[in-house]
Amino acid sequence: MEPKKDLLKWQWPFFFIFFVINFTGLLAVSYYGKDELHLFFNQHYHNRFFDVFFKYYTDVATTYVLIATLIYIIWKKNWRHFVFLGSTALLSSIGSSIIKRSVFVHGHRPTYYFELKNIKLRLIEGVESQIPYTFPSGHTVLAVILCFYLCTQTRNRTLQVIICMMMGLVAIGRVYLSKHFVIDTVGGSFLGLFFVILGYYLIWDCPNTKLDRKIIPSK
Repeated sequence: MEPKKDLLKWQWPFFFIFFVINFTGLLAVSYYGKDELHLFFNQHYHNRFFDVFFKYYTDVATTYVLIATLIYIIWKKNWRHFVFLGSTALLSSIGSSIIKRSVFVHGHRPTYYFELKNIKLRLIEGVESQIPYTFPSGHTVLAVILCFYLCTQTRNRTLQVIICMMMGLVAIGRVYLSKHFVIDTVGGSFLGLFFVILGYYLIWDCPNTKLDRKIIPSK
């Protein structure tokens, strides 16, 4: 696929849904507060189906989809695709880790945060609780990057919308599992967006034709 100059026009469903989801999250946090919003969500929006669904979904939709996509790129695509997705995923992971372990090192995950307040959360059996490094959500960072890349691979707007909604489910799943607060997923989303835009202009839109060579040359 040839690089596009007008990024917003090319991928408007991605940007529209991205901002709707995240500004809704910001408004909810502003209105209810971080604690009350998480407790309300935790106590009122659980059922057996979603317990099982989100227990596996957030990892499958990020880590496993990334691996599968990179394998497909190596098999079918060129270096531009591989470098764009691989470098943005790697750099965003490093950036997220640095932010968690330096700037927000004292931020605690919801499970431990509410334990310190003697508030019991409804937790899902088999889901491991964590203590430190809650902001930003690394899964959400990766979900945004994957969502953008997958949206570039189809012109079907309906399919793009479905992909974007699946991105939103990753953020919802991290809160559902009490792995993160809503604000953590919003922060992760915007960090992912930063690396998407950076990668687009430095790699995807790069005029270097060497990037258009197939990784596995056709015989």
